[in-house]
Amino acid sequence: MIGRSLRRSLGDLPVAWLQLKRQPIRYLVAVTGIGFAALLMFMQLGFQSGLLTSATTFYQALITDLVVISPGTRDSGAFQQFPQSQLYQSLGVPGVADVIPVYVANVNAQQMGGIKPTSLRLIGFDPDQQILDLAPVREQIDRIRTPGYVLFDAAGNSNTGPVAAAVKAQGSQTMILSDYSKTFRVVGLFRLGSTFAADSNLISSDTTALQLAYKQINEGEISMGLIRVTDPAAIAPVQRHLRALYGSQLQVFTKPELIASEQNYWNTSSSFGIIFGFGTIMGLLVGGVIVYQVLYTDVSDHLHEYATLKALGFRNRFLLLLVLQEASILAISSFVPALVASAALYAFLTAVSGIQIVMTTDKTVLVFSLTIGVCAVAAAIALNKLRDADPASVF
Repeated sequence: MIGRSLRRSLGDLPVAWLQLKRQPIRYLVAVTGIGFAALLMFMQLGFQSGLLTSATTFYQALITDLVVISPGTRDSGAFQQFPQSQLYQSLGVPGVADVIPVYVANVNAQQMGGIKPTSLRLIGFDPDQQILDLAPVREQIDRIRTPGYVLFDAAGNSNTGPVAAAVKAQGSQTMILSDYSKTFRVVGLFRLGSTFAADSNLISSDTTALQLAYKQINEGEISMGLIRVTDPAAIAPVQRHLRALYGSQLQVFTKPELIASEQNYWNTSSSFGIIFGFGTIMGLLVGGVIVYQVLYTDVSDHLHEYATLKALGFRNRFLLLLVLQEASILAISSFVPALVASAALYAFLTAVSGIQIVMTTDKTVLVFSLTIGVCAVAAAIALNKLRDADPASVF
């Protein structure tokens, strides 16, 4: 009766918590270390999602059914040109309603009188065509009909802030290419977001794009072609027809396929995806090592107490649950501050870089699951030390 009563009372006590708080400095060091590991995982996942978001924001905004690009185009930061005449061949395919040439190039420019150039992605197209699902662009499209007039992306990183501020204050801002060969005037603002390849974006007419990117775009060549079909049901048949028409000369994607292809490139082919994935794994390992060291030391320090519990009739199962509870407390205590710190850093980096890094439920669940999982694994490894808890050693 006494043993059963004692077992019940011990089961009611928060023994795991009492053991951890008995040495508060060790507990705080452990929470800090595991929290840093969780923070590292959050940041790596945030950078990765920010990279994928920034790389596909332009594609997401396109108003099109199909997109034609060169086979040499691997990502949205480096378009390879192809003859515009190839795009117009698609007008002979049944179901094709319209085709729109688009020019995309990276240019370096600065404010007149400024000394710090900034990298800008220039997107040019016929102003008579609406290709971007962005209300500010639609409302200001007539402004870019004048050669040399452009719209500027106010959602760029901190390097582009002075330009957006000048346009807001003065209504326009004159800029010059970094080689001082061409000037242009920013006459309006919109929001799209920066990329890893450019600080911000410019939208212009096709005429202005050819003038400003004359070193990158040859006459008669384009960066990409948008194709709109007469009926949504015709998208698949038209795509098959176009792929047969172009063969290996051009790639033909639906918009979702193009976005998926871009994300796949950055995740698997670029060094960025590999680095961010490796960083997440390193954070996981760091957290696991810290938890293991804390629990192993705790078990070692209390080996006689565990042996006493065994002598009183407590089974290994109770002791195992006790160590797992300690691991869970460490995981939760570390995760909460890491979550708050990560959300704050996400907001700061978004404001500074112009790349959208957002705390999502998916990230939260994933990092929490990894934190709990690595703590549980570390606890399972540390439990081997409990085999040394011999009741005979108490006497």
